[in-house]
Amino acid sequence: MDGYVITLDSQFVFSIVIQLINTCIMCFLLAKLLYNPVLNFLNARKERIASQIDEANKMLNEAKTLKMQYELKLEDIETERSSILETARASAAKNSQQIISRAKEEAETIKNRARIDIERDMEKAKDEVKRQIIDVSTAISGKFISAKMTEAEQEMLVEQTIKDLEGVKWQN
Repeated sequence: MDGYVITLDSQFVFSIVIQLINTCIMCFLLAKLLYNPVLNFLNARKERIASQIDEANKMLNEAKTLKMQYELKLEDIETERSSILETARASAAKNSQQIISRAKEEAETIKNRARIDIERDMEKAKDEVKRQIIDVSTAISGKFISAKMTEAEQEMLVEQTIKDLEGVKWQN
């Protein structure tokens, strides 16, 4: 037995058995005391992140709804402008050359006013969408600050938000 590095005497075997029992007891205690709280914490965080994403999607849908409303208003203004121009043309055909020139001037004035109104409404719509995008960005930034995320999770959430916001297009 002198030439062996490890000898399997009774004390060595007893020591290994004790260490295995201690390891099993330690694993059991750690699993009971730490596994469920850590698992509960991770599940709560997962639900909180999912609710934040749902809230951001809801805000984005609201922004899209507002955009659609403004587009409908712009279409109504365009229809109204067209009808006013048609009325001016019909009355100009019935009257003399002088009335035709006045009607053209009035139509041009109305067209300019309508164009200014359309531009003003488009700017309002753009400002509203920008404000809502800023609100969403602010909310997401606040969530980043309040939630302790890893760098990879933050990067993934930022990329997802950017992809969602790329779907919003400006109308000129």
